[in-house]
Amino acid sequence: MDRWNGNLYATDDELMGGFKPKSGDMRLSDERVLRHLTGAPPRTTPSARSEAIATVLHESTHAGLATDAPGEPNAVRSSQSVGLMEGVAEVHAMENFEAFAERAGYPDLPTPIPTYPGAYAATSDLLSQVTGPAMTRRTLLDEAIRGPGVMHFDQFANAAVQNRLRDVVPDRAADQQAVRAALISTMTHVYWPTIQHRPASAGESLGNEIRQHLNAKIDEIRQHYSPGQTQPFPAESPNQLAVQAAQPAAQSEAPKTKPDAEAAAPARAGTSTAPEMRFLTGLAPAAGATRKAPSLGQGQKGAGSNHRGPTTERELD
Repeated sequence: MDRWNGNLYATDDELMGGFKPKSGDMRLSDERVLRHLTGAPPRTTPSARSEAIATVLHESTHAGLATDAPGEPNAVRSSQSVGLMEGVAEVHAMENFEAFAERAGYPDLPTPIPTYPGAYAATSDLLSQVTGPAMTRRTLLDEAIRGPGVMHFDQFANAAVQNRLRDVVPDRAADQQAVRAALISTMTHVYWPTIQHRPASAGESLGNEIRQHLNAKIDEIRQHYSPGQTQPFPAESPNQLAVQAAQPAAQSEAPKTKPDAEAAAPARAGTSTAPEMRFLTGLAPAAGATRKAPSLGQGQKGAGSNHRGPTTERELD
């Protein structure tokens, strides 16, 4: 999809660029991006021009995918998806930079350094963990940039099933969804919401920790599907609101013994509507997010990178 409405604004603030999903507007920094992408005599360097082109490709990636999927049981509608969305956009920009720059009329430029090194490192490592002959890195990345963003973890989990569990997991919808849900639980680490603000070493550490949990869960799934096993792997989908909505009307209309208590009680971890819905509607993000923590749906590039001076970062809000 293409959510950009065709309006491009030059800005004079510290952000290099951003996309507003509600309006469909795109904005790019006049000083840090646009002036490096003109046909006039260059007032730039190859590295600055590379970064500007990478910014355009990164923001275009955000504009080209849907964000939310409230009806999907395996949608991760929480701040964890933001880090992976930024990582997917950054990996896509880096791995397609040369072709994109050449098509745009700027060949032979150096490959830029990732603006979000932590998100890039973690996402690239996770791609390596789940891809293989049945679903390649290129295939998964192409699928991910079509979105929805909250389904990125499910898309990665599906790649893991296809490449590492295809011989044991039955080709039944219930089994496939349950196994993906179980794998998602190993990937949705507490550091994802802020990984875009962290260095590459933090992304590598995140990838290594996920690898341990993912490998252990894959072994557990293999043991579950021993000969004669007919029940799906026991797992809870991350989007319990969608699960509840899909239950038969008779169950949803059944009388509740303690309506007040149930209404006041928080949902299970990972499915709480409070931080997720607050996050999705652009209000205050979950605790632990940085000062400029993103909200699901918009790409921005602004302040915070340790690699390019005081102001280089992308974020969603």
